[in-house]
Amino acid sequence: MHRLLTRASLSIAVVMGSLLTGGAAYAEPAPKVRVVLESIIAYDLEESGHDEVYVIAQYEGKTLHLFPTRSGEFSVARNDCIYISGDSCPPGTNRLGYYSANEPSYTANGKLLMVALREDDISGDDTLINVPIWPQPISETQYFREEANINGYHYAFNFRLEPSY
Repeated sequence: MHRLLTRASLSIAVVMGSLLTGGAAYAEPAPKVRVVLESIIAYDLEESGHDEVYVIAQYEGKTLHLFPTRSGEFSVARNDCIYISGDSCPPGTNRLGYYSANEPSYTANGKLLMVALREDDISGDDTLINVPIWPQPISETQYFREEANINGYHYAFNFRLEPSY
């Protein structure tokens, strides 16, 4: 009987210890992060009429097309907002609807991850917004809003990093 009470006491102590140290509420940082695109807003264009935009991620020497999901580009006009996920488009923009995007996971090892919004040109592709990230293990979502209002164009690019287990 004494042995049974001792085992029960030890079990209760372990459970109480994990509760007191936040065992139930604490999440270990994820060893990977996922890139989730939210929206692309074309306030003003690089070219007249329409720009053809796409998003890529570059990591450890490899390039992945994030948006559109297949290679190619998406045509936008002035004040167009491509809604992918997350918050809605800002007032005064033309919401183009919901579109899907690739959501790759990357090892959170501190190596450079580049997420870039590009515009397809006949003379070569132009990088409109380039976001360098050195992903570390995270337990909560991190939000990114990058805006470029230079060289005659104005774009906003929203995405997030989420823990990926």
